Amino acid sequence: MACKTVEAVLFPGIDVRVERVSDSSDVLVVEAVSIARPGRCPDCRKQAKRIQLRYQRALDERPLGFRRVIVRLRVRRYFCDRKSCSRRTFVEQVPGLSERHRRSSTGLTGWLRSIAIELGGRPAARLCRRLRLAAGRTRLLRLLTAPRVPDRAPRVLGVDEFAFRKGCTYGTVLVDVEAGRVVDVPPDRTSETLAAWLTEHPGAEIICRDRATAYTKAVKEAAPHALEVADRWHLLQNLSAAVEVKTLKRAMYGRASFELLRTRILTQP
Repeated sequence: MACKTVEAVLFPGIDVRVERVSDSSDVLVVEAVSIARPGRCPDCRKQAKRIQLRYQRALDERPLGFRRVIVRLRVRRYFCDRKSCSRRTFVEQVPGLSERHRRSSTGLTGWLRSIAIELGGRPAARLCRRLRLAAGRTRLLRLLTAPRVPDRAPRVLGVDEFAFRKGCTYGTVLVDVEAGRVVDVPPDRTSETLAAWLTEHPGAEIICRDRATAYTKAVKEAAPHALEVADRWHLLQNLSAAVEVKTLKRAMYGRASFELLRTRILTQP
């Protein structure tokens, strides 16, 4: 079996050179230096030629077993020589390892973002403590970014309300039914807001919605040619409610008839 270098094990495919590894009982410190080509200015994209200085930044990396991993990465600050560019200096970023203004590696940031998407704030923070990841709920929530809203509505658009705070504040969730993903989240559940959204994002051929009057009005106003259908959840809910009411009525009427007959028999001379 071929022996792999430390770089190939810890940083596969990343342009860094490991200079030292310090191991302790609970922390693994990796000192590395960037060996990538000179970076480009983030504003004008001109490739740098002159180095202003070198300095070290600390990055939290994904844990190794039960040990926390800290990468002390030595990077370069460059001059931007383009006179028309407003940026005079900039720091290089190592693709696959570092990002601007972040104290965690790209891999660890991806982990934290996935955990935040699945669990939210406090539950995600509790899981991170169990996994020995230093991340509070505020940091986790800041990793979440809203996806770009498409210019056109999906062919099959799902419309339903949800609670920001149950009993107090409600919004509307718009879903691409065929793709199974959320398209947008308008801030309320009024007909005016939904009608404005449908006007700005045409293209819905089928609108699957609940039976709220506000949604009915909005669809009639902004997408009159779309086919309106009730979603499966509300159909099942209405069906179960109808069966329940009918069954209860039958039971109540049957009990009342029995009691009336019993009373008549007992009261006969």
